[in-house]
Amino acid sequence: MRPPWNLDDLEIVGYADVLKETMLPGVVPPVFRLKADAQRTLLPPYHLNAGFLYNATEIPRSELEELSGSREITLFDDAFPAHAGFELWVDESFQCHYQPLDEAERELRRIADEAIRNAEDAVRRGDRQQAERLSGVAISADDRRVQPLAIKAAIRRFDENKAGEQLMAELAAPVLDERSFNVLVNDYYSFLRRAVPAAPDSSPRRPPMRGMACVPERESVAA
Repeated sequence: MRPPWNLDDLEIVGYADVLKETMLPGVVPPVFRLKADAQRTLLPPYHLNAGFLYNATEIPRSELEELSGSREITLFDDAFPAHAGFELWVDESFQCHYQPLDEAERELRRIADEAIRNAEDAVRRGDRQQAERLSGVAISADDRRVQPLAIKAAIRRFDENKAGEQLMAELAAPVLDERSFNVLVNDYYSFLRRAVPAAPDSSPRRPPMRGMACVPERESVAA
């Protein structure tokens, strides 16, 4: 078989990445092999169109094993058939899903929505660490969402990290104008400020009875 390759003639044996927990969930590029010849495997970069795979790099199985051993790709225990219009993605538990594109996008949006809600709750509690983590989850699931970028920007502002705040604004720029993004950041920042407990009063406290005269009882006078 010569390129382009029909997806009906291919199966998926892994994906061309090694993911860390902080990168999840995420869409990953499949590693393909020919059903008719398991020694021939196909790696990205490539592009998919109308059920065909174009411009993939073909390598032998032996080289694929070397890439896996050097942790440049991840291989599955079992292969499964490739399908046109499907997406391969990995959830927060490192479980792989291979679904029709619209189903995968819907599930990833759901994960992003839930992560954003929980991140906003964490912001209201002043839990910056949890808000940061959940914002990362939301961005991994759907990088078109601006709320997690605004939450990260608010945290950067709280930490007086101007460069980090500006970076979040730049990442959001393709989706939201700077003024609108700043309004969103201001809202999250105000929650963080309100959640900070007031500093204890460091002035010396005066004992409640200090300065009051001690009046002795009068002795009774015999009549």
